[in-house]
Amino acid sequence: MSSWSATASPLPLLFRRRSSGEIRNLTSVSSSILPAFGTVVDEAHLQLKKFVIAPYDRRYRWWQAFLVVLVIFSAWASPFELAFKKVATGSLLPVDLVVDAFFAVDIILTFFVAYLDKSTYLLVLDHKKIALRYVTRIYFPLDVASTLPFQVIYRIFTGNMHHRQVFGFINMLRLWRLRRVSELFKRLEKDTRFSYFWVRYIKLICVTLFAVHSSGCFYFWMATHHKQANDTWIGSQINDFEHRSIWLCYTYSIYWATVTLTTVGYGDLHAVNFGEKIFSIFYMLFNIGLFAYLVGNMTNLVVHSAVRTLFMVYDFLLFCNQKFDNDFVFG
Repeated sequence: MSSWSATASPLPLLFRRRSSGEIRNLTSVSSSILPAFGTVVDEAHLQLKKFVIAPYDRRYRWWQAFLVVLVIFSAWASPFELAFKKVATGSLLPVDLVVDAFFAVDIILTFFVAYLDKSTYLLVLDHKKIALRYVTRIYFPLDVASTLPFQVIYRIFTGNMHHRQVFGFINMLRLWRLRRVSELFKRLEKDTRFSYFWVRYIKLICVTLFAVHSSGCFYFWMATHHKQANDTWIGSQINDFEHRSIWLCYTYSIYWATVTLTTVGYGDLHAVNFGEKIFSIFYMLFNIGLFAYLVGNMTNLVVHSAVRTLFMVYDFLLFCNQKFDNDFVFG
C-alpha cells in the first residue's frame, strides 16, 4: 500500500479565511491539530479511510465544543465535591457518571481521529499510527485516570460506598480536562471573527473565578478536618457548621476567598488555627502573582487596543490625504 493511503495533504482542502485572504501554507493555520474557527474546509473532496475522523470535521468540532461545556462543570464540581463530600456521593454522583461517560466516549473516538504530522504537514490516516501516537503520549493515561469513576468501582468490588477523602483528591484529576478550555481560548484568540480583547478578557475572568472557587473550597475542607470545629475560621462564626446548609457554607467560603483575593480583608472571617494561618500565607502570596498576571494582561490588552486604534486613525488620515491630493490634481 502506498504512503498516500496512510497520509493525505490537507492543503487543497483549506480554501480561504473569510477575513484574511487565502491560506497558502499550513503555517498560517493554528499550531494545534484543528485549524482556526475562521478556516473554511471543503469536506466534499476529503477522502478518508474507513473509520477515520478528520480533526477539522464539523461534527467532531461540535463534539469538542460540547466537551468544553462538560469541562466547565468538572472544574466547578471537583473542588466542590472535595469540600462537601455529601454531594459527591449524593446528588452530583449521577451527573458525574454521565459526564465521565461522555469523556470515555471521547477517549475511544481519539483512536480514530487523524492527526497532522508536523514534520511533513501531512494528515496521518493510518489506524496503527494514530493509536500508537495517542497511547505513547502522556495524554492517554491522564485521560483514563481522570475518567474512571474510582468511587463507584470501589463500591462494586466491596459492596459499600467509601466516604473517605482519598476519592475526593482522586477526583481532582478531572482538572486535567481544563487543557481543553486552554486550547479553545488559544484558537479563539487566533480567530479574526472574534474580538481578541474580549476573548482575553473572558479568559482572565475565568481564571479569577476558578482561583476563588478552588481556594474557598479547600479552605472549607481544612475546617471540616480540624479536631475542634469551633477552633476554625468558619466554626467561630457559625455553630455546628458541618450540619448547616451546604450553600450557606459555600457562600462563606467564596466570600472569604474573594475578600482575601481583593486584599479588602474586612476581618470578620480570618484564620484561627495554625494550619489555616499557613494556608492563608501561601494563598496571599499566590494572590500577589495572580494580581500581577491580571494587571499585566489587562495592560497589554489596553495597549493592544490603543495601538490598533492609532493605526486605524493613521489609515484614515492617509486616505483623506490621498483623496485631497487627487481632488486637487484633477479638480
